[in-house]
Amino acid sequence: MKTTLFAVLFTIIATASAFSQKHLGVFDAVKLNDSTTLAMCLNSGLKANTANTDGNTLLMEASKNGSYAAAKLLLAHGAKVNAQNEMGNTALMEATLRGDTQMAALLLQANANTSIINSVGETALSIATGFEKTDIATLFTEKMQHSKEAIVKAR
Repeated sequence: MKTTLFAVLFTIIATASAFSQKHLGVFDAVKLNDSTTLAMCLNSGLKANTANTDGNTLLMEASKNGSYAAAKLLLAHGAKVNAQNEMGNTALMEATLRGDTQMAALLLQANANTSIINSVGETALSIATGFEKTDIATLFTEKMQHSKEAIVKAR
């Protein structure tokens, strides 16, 4: 009886211990803004544009979760800033939906396109205005204005 009880307790403890020590995947590392783990993965051959089953890239996950260090690292490793998931959303659209002005600015610096259209006909700018993310809408408008001015100066 004692042996059986001991065996059951040992199994429960071992299972709980293994569960708590479960290795997290790279998408979890991005969500947790664990740039050390992400850097190790990227330096070991992980592609910066790796996507999950929904077509969300690592950069989109970083954008969804406010993982700034991860986003910067991914961009430095060549992540495509304008990649689209199955719904046609981009990392910039994800940042806009969250109202994350800092992430939107980071993505704009990496040349994120505000005019890409998703599967329901929205752009990052229309999302910003439709969801009353006025700071982000202003950021987009200023970016477009600076781009127009640069084109005029180049002529």
